[in-house]
Amino acid sequence: MTKTKYFTSGGIAFSEKGDLTRLKKFASKGWNVKRYKGIGYELEKGEPEEVDFSIDIHHLAEGDEDEYFAMFEYAGWEHVCTNNHTNTHLFKAPVGTEPIYSDKETKVEKLLRLQNSIMPAVWITVGFTIITYVLMLFSGGAMSAVFEVLFIIFLMLMVPCISMYIALTYRRLRLQ
Repeated sequence: MTKTKYFTSGGIAFSEKGDLTRLKKFASKGWNVKRYKGIGYELEKGEPEEVDFSIDIHHLAEGDEDEYFAMFEYAGWEHVCTNNHTNTHLFKAPVGTEPIYSDKETKVEKLLRLQNSIMPAVWITVGFTIITYVLMLFSGGAMSAVFEVLFIIFLMLMVPCISMYIALTYRRLRLQ
């Protein structure tokens, strides 16, 4: 029997609650989170746990880790793992523990932090999409074909970035 399992995340912007519910179900069956990557979770077989999960998006300056994690530990939440690339921290706590984000203001702040973290990707993909489109229009021959391929690539990257930003904006405005 395999001791490692993977499942794809629906994305924090689109299905944070769904991911956390799935993690809770996996934990109750003994599949515990080992690592979180941007596209999914790595689980390993262990003891079943009845826990809730929560995600926080927060950039930690060097030396702030201990204070940050101690704050959550004091509130009853145990740090599970961190994805340093996305500044995403996963926590777990016994079922019934007070949620990390229990009021509108802190939920809105969390969504704003996530929006701010994806803004560079949005601007970069939009910028390169526009640039490659213009170069495609004003070049000829083989260069036009090269810029057309680049345009399609950047367009394919831009759509998910903008979709995430729109989804986060919608969720944030619903809370306000």
